[in-house]
Amino acid sequence: MPSGTRLFLGLSILASSLVSTKAVTYTLSQDLSGDKFFDGFKFNESAIDSNNFGNVHFLSQSAAQAANLSFVDSNGRVILKVDNTTNGAGDPSFGRNTIYLESNELMNIGSLLIFDANHIPFGCSVWPSLFTQGQVWPQQGEIDVIEQVNLATENRYSLHVGVDNCNQPISVASNQTGTISTANGDISNCTVTPTTGQNTVGCVTTETKSNSFGSGFASQGGGVYAMLWDESGIAMWYFARGSVPSDIGTSASPDPTTWGEASAWYPASGCNPSTAFGPQIITLYIDICGAFAGVDSVFAQTCSSVAPNCTSLVPDPSNYDNAYWEINYLRVYTNGQSNSSSSSASGSGTSSGSGASSTGSSSSSSGSSNSAFALAVTSIWDYLLIPVSASFLGMLAIL
Repeated sequence: MPSGTRLFLGLSILASSLVSTKAVTYTLSQDLSGDKFFDGFKFNESAIDSNNFGNVHFLSQSAAQAANLSFVDSNGRVILKVDNTTNGAGDPSFGRNTIYLESNELMNIGSLLIFDANHIPFGCSVWPSLFTQGQVWPQQGEIDVIEQVNLATENRYSLHVGVDNCNQPISVASNQTGTISTANGDISNCTVTPTTGQNTVGCVTTETKSNSFGSGFASQGGGVYAMLWDESGIAMWYFARGSVPSDIGTSASPDPTTWGEASAWYPASGCNPSTAFGPQIITLYIDICGAFAGVDSVFAQTCSSVAPNCTSLVPDPSNYDNAYWEINYLRVYTNGQSNSSSSSASGSGTSSGSGASSTGSSSSSSGSSNSAFALAVTSIWDYLLIPVSASFLGMLAIL
């Protein structure tokens, strides 16, 4: 093929790729807020599980409502909280009452989740999380959007999967704003070995924007978290209340390509989002101590001056005055890659809660639109077999 024809064809492909990247439309499939919020969830009721989920009792919906632990306040905001009135002193088997919600509908690839809250639970021994999980864990994966413990001030994002060779490549570090906290060589390993429990931490990115968790999040009026799961990978963002993009909360079709770099980016090149994750259950809970907040080394990082260990705090209800979610809404949009499932989420199998401490050095990676664009451009350069020069890129910009 003549070089001129090849160049023209390559430019046509590039133009087509750019149009298709920008033309993605997101359609609202779940809009959960106010009194309708609870229509989207079932309450996972269970007793104490001190090995993982700490010193808690997860209540049924009727019990949680009767105890005033789940309700809609006078401003229309959803409140989910830990019991902060019962004194458990002298009871060695005491478990504090709290909430564990799982969505009725499954979320599929091609989905954008947006969560707007004014308050995230915090305090020594407190372990809140907003995450999605497959019905069989970890074989169908888990995506942690909000997860931290105790008095930490920066949120953590992570993936947990059951397939081999799933990781967050360090080589794409410049395309996210967060810091990779579980780096080992040139990757951050996302694969969990369920039979041995190895790598329960997953591949963790820590938020670098201020006030993404703890008292600072509440004092600034809260903010918005977003997670996009599509064929190019998984991207997660955090926006403080004063910096929320104008199309979030106001547009019928938000456009993540205008939001800038993601806080955490897990590209398909490191972990295939289509095969490592099955349909996801949206999960929201507040835990106490357990396999994350209760780990001695983790607890000591922010709470050593408060108590000698995590479980010593559980009997005192005053420790849980800030252990509540205050939620404006949770919305799920789909982009047409896969229709949002309306089938009931029959169960989550074995859920992890995905807790544990993290160590390692820093790194980063990019938003999903960056990945799609880069892949298209790389393919075109390979096809054209021509060098990429500044003048050529300038010509593309003009076109």
